[in-house]
Amino acid sequence: MDIKKKVKKAENELKKGRVKEKICVVCGKTAQYCMRGLPENKYCKECAKDYFKLLGYLDKL
Repeated sequence: MDIKKKVKKAENELKKGRVKEKICVVCGKTAQYCMRGLPENKYCKECAKDYFKLLGYLDKL
């Protein structure tokens, strides 16, 4: 598969919403955790520690 086809495929998946961005909802850094039952709420490690204290309550991405 050449590079143009790979790029086109990635663009199509983004448009369809198949690839979800892993961005912290608080600070915008790369997210590592999400709330159980709410996978759209993602948090980086620092924000997760600040807001939830116990990382055991969160799911790891």
